[in-house]
Amino acid sequence: MTFRKMFAAAFAAGMLSTAALAGDALSPNELRKLAPGRYAVNVMGLVSMTVSMRPNGVITGQAKGEKDRGFWHVQGQKLCIAWSKWNSGKTSCAALKGGDGAYQGGGLSIRRI
Repeated sequence: MTFRKMFAAAFAAGMLSTAALAGDALSPNELRKLAPGRYAVNVMGLVSMTVSMRPNGVITGQAKGEKDRGFWHVQGQKLCIAWSKWNSGKTSCAALKGGDGAYQGGGLSIRRI
């Protein structure tokens, strides 16, 4: 399986997970405050990556030597991301919980770096 296919499968499964979150999901305002920021992201324990979010909605990522760029936005209480190449350019959304630079949700484990 190529990296791109493995990443797309892991990312889609993680972002589309509908498992209930223990605790309260971040509010739309709290989600927007994640930018600017640089994060270490683990997707379903399968793919580790570094992601940078800018306040203008641009997101960049690097994993296993591959880079991608896309856009992020907030929809309700969910963070939505559309990569240019990864996940076939499809938008995926997930509710996040946590705080103090560590967040989880939709199969994602996110830590501010």
